[in-house]
Amino acid sequence: MVSEAALARKQRFLETKQEHGGSIKDVTKHFEDLDWTLWHEEDGTIVSMSKEPNEELSKNYEVATFSNEQIAILRNKNTNMYRIDTDPKNKHVKYIQVRPVEVEKVSTEDFYLYQVDNQSKRVYDIKLSMSKTTLTITAHANIIKEYDDVEISSAIRKGRKIIPFYITTKNDPSFMLHYINLSMEELLENKQVVYDMPEDYRGASVFTLKLFDNYKFVEEKK
Repeated sequence: MVSEAALARKQRFLETKQEHGGSIKDVTKHFEDLDWTLWHEEDGTIVSMSKEPNEELSKNYEVATFSNEQIAILRNKNTNMYRIDTDPKNKHVKYIQVRPVEVEKVSTEDFYLYQVDNQSKRVYDIKLSMSKTTLTITAHANIIKEYDDVEISSAIRKGRKIIPFYITTKNDPSFMLHYINLSMEELLENKQVVYDMPEDYRGASVFTLKLFDNYKFVEEKK
């Protein structure tokens, strides 16, 4: 049985097709030019985004409208890394902003954020190499050897199975651009892990938790 929502979408499509010349090409062009609607929590957390209306979402969440150009910052990105900020002087004016890293949450766990991109040590436990398109994380052979007698699926470092890496604005962990959660299991199994970056982050900073004693950072020219 076809749902009422599906029937409504079909009816809107037929009406739009008739209104814009009757061709699929014209309808597609019209749809591409439409603004985006974003539904978000009061704190700015993005719940959903679409070019289609959704009365149910609009009843339960705050609504913001953005052009295709404005929404480009979210394309192929994890929307959890962003939030909607509302102008305190005008509730109808809204912006898409990078969500700040929750530094306070990290510091309450007896760890502190450690800036990796200012480290150029020759001796290292973990090395990070950043190029235009990738971030490569390598464990030194001595670290791998430490876990020779450990089942890697249960490997931990100072009580943690996950090593977080926060890519932020230069020297400022308050504003996160991207993040990576690397598991100890993946690191020990592969020795070297390569991540594709959504954009060129060279010139940004990389912060992590001080789970290892020595980090090394290399920023590649290409």
